[in-house]
Amino acid sequence: MQGIRILTIVVVLLVLCMGVTCPTITQAEVGFLGLQVQGLDRRAAKALGLNLASGVLVKDVAVGEPGAIAGVRRGDLITKFNSKTVRIFTDLISAVGTTKPRQNVPIEVQRRGLRFNLVMKTTKRPAQWNVKNDAFHHYRNMGFTVAALTDKVRKNFSIRWGATGLAVTIVDTENTVTGGLRAGDVILQANLRDLWHPQQLTEHIEKAQTSGRDNLLLLVEGPAGYRYALLPLKK
Repeated sequence: MQGIRILTIVVVLLVLCMGVTCPTITQAEVGFLGLQVQGLDRRAAKALGLNLASGVLVKDVAVGEPGAIAGVRRGDLITKFNSKTVRIFTDLISAVGTTKPRQNVPIEVQRRGLRFNLVMKTTKRPAQWNVKNDAFHHYRNMGFTVAALTDKVRKNFSIRWGATGLAVTIVDTENTVTGGLRAGDVILQANLRDLWHPQQLTEHIEKAQTSGRDNLLLLVEGPAGYRYALLPLKK
């Protein structure tokens, strides 16, 4: 259990370094990858039939971000990054810290006993992945409240890594205009436009109302997965 806790701490550090400035490595903005990873200890390596605990496992890949575009998959074992051998977490942290946005980075992974050489083009950290400040808005006439998806909000509502958008924090169950929203849902889009700040949702609502529309189309992620939902608009 102690080993798992240590790995979890380092996972958090590595995810932070994969797209934000890491003062301990460099003051320049590093390339964003869109990967969540976890180390490979001896017990995990043994379970996989490997002789050495070497490399870093990919836990998750963000949809539409550099890792996914390059072809990295969940379960891949990263063994080289930017031509540098990756044996442990610090190897990967160091290698990622030397990258810049819009850089083509070679990456070597092992997948089901086979070796794959991929090229990942890093990006700047997208705005929806760079939410640090608390922000919320209560839509009184519609019966719900949303909040920017900060780390604190993500933890409080057990929202998965990789989800971006607005967290639904409060829902008035007696209000019939909520569009089926539930506390803990994440609103990713409004009328097919990405969201990451409550003001954006407010602007979409106001624009739709000004245009005389009766509903706003939301893309929502909940416990059962993704769904499109119509949010009725009260004038």
